[in-house]
Amino acid sequence: MRLGASTNFSGVPMRPKHENDAIPKIAPKWLKYDRQVLRFDTYFQEPVVESKDENFRIHKCTMLYYLEDDTIHILEDRQENAGLPQGVFLKRHKVPIDGKTAAAVHWSDLTVPMDLNVYGRVFRVYNCDAFTRTFYAGEGHSIGDAEPLPEDLYKNARAMINFKQNPPDQAELKNYLEVRLGGGRYNGNLHSFLENDRKVLSFSIYWED
Repeated sequence: MRLGASTNFSGVPMRPKHENDAIPKIAPKWLKYDRQVLRFDTYFQEPVVESKDENFRIHKCTMLYYLEDDTIHILEDRQENAGLPQGVFLKRHKVPIDGKTAAAVHWSDLTVPMDLNVYGRVFRVYNCDAFTRTFYAGEGHSIGDAEPLPEDLYKNARAMINFKQNPPDQAELKNYLEVRLGGGRYNGNLHSFLENDRKVLSFSIYWED
């Protein structure tokens, strides 16, 4: 056979080569936005009626928007000694726009700053991360400028309580009264002894005579 001659001797025209259908030409949404999450900084204000120290409390939250299925997940930042349940505020699912229609919140509906009504709770969206701003810029949308977080009176009050320390003379009097009442005396060196137990610093030296 000469070079370049057809090797089809049956007389049937050869079938064209099939394309690989396993790789779609247009990637589906769940594959295109796999593990891509928009992060927004939010807060909501809750009134406090039975406290002399505060009239309201600011709850700082983080809202995550998953691009693969348009679901929203809201987490409340934990505060020490807050006395309130914190953590997961809203489980991941599609959030309706107004609670009446079946349309869910889309990423194009979110901007900074804005008020977002989630089942009657109004969240203030005041900032977002760098990836979110890059995503909005690539889609041709303006995300807006961030605004500062309001001052939390409860957080400042807790900081002052934790910072408060007794003067040396009052601390000695307090220890004396506790011993008189049969209580134990605080040993300030015990913590250092237990923390540095069997820990030795070793130095290499020499003596030139």
